[in-house]
Amino acid sequence: MKIIKEIGLKRIIKYSIYGLWDFIFQLLPYSPLRILWLRLGGTKVGKHCVVDRVLFFNLDRNGLQGLSLKNDVYLGPGVTLDLAGKIMINSQVSVSANSTILSHHSVGYSDHPLLKYYPKKIFTTTIESGSVLGVGCIILPGITIKKESLVAAGAVVRIDVPSHKMVAGVPAVVKKDL
Repeated sequence: MKIIKEIGLKRIIKYSIYGLWDFIFQLLPYSPLRILWLRLGGTKVGKHCVVDRVLFFNLDRNGLQGLSLKNDVYLGPGVTLDLAGKIMINSQVSVSANSTILSHHSVGYSDHPLLKYYPKKIFTTTIESGSVLGVGCIILPGITIKKESLVAAGAVVRIDVPSHKMVAGVPAVVKKDL
């Protein structure tokens, strides 16, 4: 089978285990229970965090160890986290509803015709302290949102955001100093 050859049996087993973990996570009604479940799964979670109904994908790659949440982090409802690579969220960061943070890109199977132009890559995506991600924004793989910056609702961030800046638009550009 192509999928077993491409992905490997070990990763398929990990996918099944993390699928069960995620099924239970989605049933947990309160943030403290979700945080406990994240910690049991291997995520480093600081103090005073709030985790709403977050969506994960690519848990079979790095697992929950690929996610780090420092103190006072808020992850709103419908936030989507790609854990093929690592996602580092520092202290006092708010990630608003339906935002997406990516950590890899891939066009598909290893025989995909566009792979020669867009090779698979895995990154670390970092949101530094005091930053805010507005509703429905998308942070592309490997981006760093520097400290105390704001990403406006609906923005698509494809380059690093400097400290103390507000970015908006598709693609996101600096709109003002903070």
